[in-house]
Order: sequence, then structure tokens, then C-alpha cells
Amino acid sequence: MPVHERRSLAGSTRRMLGLLALLLTACHSEPGGGGEDAGTPPGEDAGVPLTTVTRDARLLHVDESQTFLISLRKDGTYAQSLPAGEPVRIADAVEAAYGASDGSSAVLWSEAVGGLRKVWLWRPGASDLIPLTSSARGGVLHDRALSYVAFLEEGENGARSVRVARMATCAPGACVPSTPVQAQGADARLWNGGGTLFLLDGMRATLIDAASDTVSALGTLPAAPVFSPGGTRYGWAVDNHVVLFDTATGAQLWDHVWRDEEYQPGWLPAGAPMMLDEVHVLVNTQGPYRGAPQGVPLGHSLSKCTSSGCTVAVSKNECWPERVSGQPAIYCREELCPFVRCDFVNSYRDSAAAWLFKAGESDTWMGPVFSQGFLDAARLKPQAGTGFLLEWSVNNATSKLLLQGPQPTQPFLFTPEPKRLLYRQAVQQADGTPVDHLWTWDREKVVDLGWVEGTPAESGILRDQPPTLYLDVRQPRPDGTHSLSILRVPL
Repeated sequence: MPVHERRSLAGSTRRMLGLLALLLTACHSEPGGGGEDAGTPPGEDAGVPLTTVTRDARLLHVDESQTFLISLRKDGTYAQSLPAGEPVRIADAVEAAYGASDGSSAVLWSEAVGGLRKVWLWRPGASDLIPLTSSARGGVLHDRALSYVAFLEEGENGARSVRVARMATCAPGACVPSTPVQAQGADARLWNGGGTLFLLDGMRATLIDAASDTVSALGTLPAAPVFSPGGTRYGWAVDNHVVLFDTATGAQLWDHVWRDEEYQPGWLPAGAPMMLDEVHVLVNTQGPYRGAPQGVPLGHSLSKCTSSGCTVAVSKNECWPERVSGQPAIYCREELCPFVRCDFVNSYRDSAAAWLFKAGESDTWMGPVFSQGFLDAARLKPQAGTGFLLEWSVNNATSKLLLQGPQPTQPFLFTPEPKRLLYRQAVQQADGTPVDHLWTWDREKVVDLGWVEGTPAESGILRDQPPTLYLDVRQPRPDGTHSLSILRVPL
């Protein structure tokens, strides 16, 4: 057994003894403050209750600076100042909201009805929304700072226009979006990356600078394009090669052949490429296996292309975008096996198609979950006869923590820096009643964050200044029904 594992397991016993003493004494200081009281503790030895920010509401958004929270209630959408402001109704029910990183504004949009949705702008301190459109078709696009909001707006007879609302030019009570370009076809699509918009109208492509409305026509493309998340690159895959261009200059960066004519003669791209970062272009490919009899299904593989060329990243698989621990990733499904015995290995991979984990790990009860950049991975595994084992792996080293008592449950995630693993595990009180607590482990010590009134959601909104988790919790009512409330968990 590696030295770091022996130390971790030996340290686990000491930590568990300390944890037991901590639970028996219930000597904690209340994390955070403000908001509503979380209710009457279920017992004197339950510990400290976590702070309820607001009741009878579902979480929509908390801005990065944690100055306001937007929630959804039965009678509409509410906003409240943090840490302890009162909720104020600002709109009917909306589908989603996104706040500027500096807390100066938020954009909200409704569910699509007949394919069209409404979009509004809201500023903290205002009780009314500023309408941007009542007929947006498709996604509502913006950058991280919310310097702009863009969408395709449908007009009379189905005509569509690109509309851009810039926050710096919006008046206090009104905001009139600009129209940098009109689409000609009914199948127009709009993407964004950073401050750049990419319009595909049929196969005609146009770049739009969201800050200035400057339009650059790219002409008719030979294949469905890919646009990088940061907006710095665009390109396509056609026949046996992949081409990538610089968005700012229009210069071609590279043109690589991806097809191996010896082993994949006649294979073609299967759909548009994928870019989950600014470097790697991932291309699903398909074609007949060399020498395969007629009627055998087409084969698939994923090619990975960079400035240095293309290689097969995953053979005998078809892949598509997914999110893992809130980060861009891909899921690869292995082809059906024609033999009697097969070991199917469906996998999750990062933006460069590098291995993350096998789908459906048989010995993992929770996880794996990952920190930002997929640097750390955590899993909960059963430990025969002794409890449950938390494993935290980073840089080819694994730390382990033995947990006794009830099985830990969701939420199960990494916190922002300082990095810790957060999980939920019940504590049995003196009268035998189990009470759910949230805990963190930093590979050295376990910290009890407090007890949870109700059943928390599997994930929430993490903010890092200061480190805080906002979380929906399903809470019981005296009449036996349940309601949703929002917790603030200082980390």
C-alpha cells in the first residue's frame, strides 16, 4: 500500500474519533448569518441549523458578487438583496435568469410558447423589468459580464433579425436592441463566444462583433461549422480534412487531413465538429470497415485535431457533448459488439477527448465528481463491514477517509478554493432520530457545516467570494406536504 494511503487510513481513525467527540458535544459556531431562521432544531444535540435565505421558492440565480438572488414562486419571479433582503416580485414566472458578474443587472427569459420567448432586463433596486423582446426564437446569448444580450427575433411573415442589447447604452427605464443583420432563411441559427456572434443562415455565415455591430460576411460554407466557446476560432470538417480559421483576422490557421486511407478508406465526417475549448477540434467520423461484408453497420471513431495534425482519439465509438461537474466534456458510446462476449466501455472524456472515467463504475456509489479543470476526482465506495470510503484522487495520489454510520448522499461536490469535498450524512441523535448534516473534508480534517431541515437538491449554485453554496431544499410542512426553500451554506 502506498505511503500516502497508509497515512490517510491511519489518520481516518483519529479523525473519526475527533468527529465523534464533535458530534456528542455539538460545539459549533453558526456559519454565515442573516436570512430567515431555519426553524426549531430537531433535538438539542443536532448541532447548528444552516441558514434559510427564503422559503416557498426555487433558486434561479445568484450573481457572482452575491449581491442579489432571483427565485421562482407560485405567483411569479422574485428578487432579493443579499445577505438578508426581503423578496420582491419583479415578474411572472420565468424559465431562467443570468446576472452580470458585477451584480449590476440580470437578464431573464420566459419558456418558449410556440417556439417564441420573452426576454427582459432587470437592474437591482428596480421593481419592474425592461422588455427586450416578446418574440425571441432559440437561445438567449450573453457574455459572462453581461455586457450584451443577443437573440434571433422573429418578425412578420417569419422574418428573423439578429438583435443585440448592450447594457452600457440601456437607459434606466428602456433598452432598444440594435439590428446588425437580418436573416434570410427560416432555419437561421445564432451562436456566441466571448464578445462575438456567429450567424448561420442556411449555409451563409456571418460574424458580428457584439460591442460595435461590425459585420463580417464569411460567405457560403462547404459544411456545418464549429465555433469555439471563446469565439476565437471557427471552422468545419468536409470530406477527409478539417479547416480552422482565426475569428479576429479571418486567416486560415491550419488544414489537416484526418482520414487514414489505409484503415478508413471512404470514411466521412458524421455531422459538425465539436470544440469545447479553443484548441481541440473533435470530429465524429463514420464509414465501412475495411473488408467488412455487405450489411455490416458502419463503423465510428472520433478524430482529434490541433495545430500539429489529427489523430484517432477514440476508436469504435460515437461521441457527443455532455457536462460533467458543470464542465464541458464528451460522452462516448462504444459500438455494438458483433461477438459472443464483449466488454462494453462507454466513457466520459474532457475537451481534448482525454479519459475521465468509465460510465457506470460498478464499485462507485456516488461520483466521480471533479474539481475545476478535472484536476481532482472524488468517489464514494462501500467498505465491506466497516462503512463507506471517500476517495480523493489528484496527481496520481489518492487520499481516503473511512465514514461510519448511514450512507452519505447528495449533494456530493467540490467547493471553490480552498478546495474541499462536500457531502451529506445523517447524524443519529440520542433519541435515535437521524438528522442530515452537510460536511466538508479537505484531506486533513472533517468539518460539520450544520444540519439541514429537509432534503437538499443534488447540486446548487457555488460562489467563491466568499465561498458559499446556495441550495434548494425540499422541506416538510406541518400538514404533511412539502415546500421548496433556499439555503445558504457558508464554506
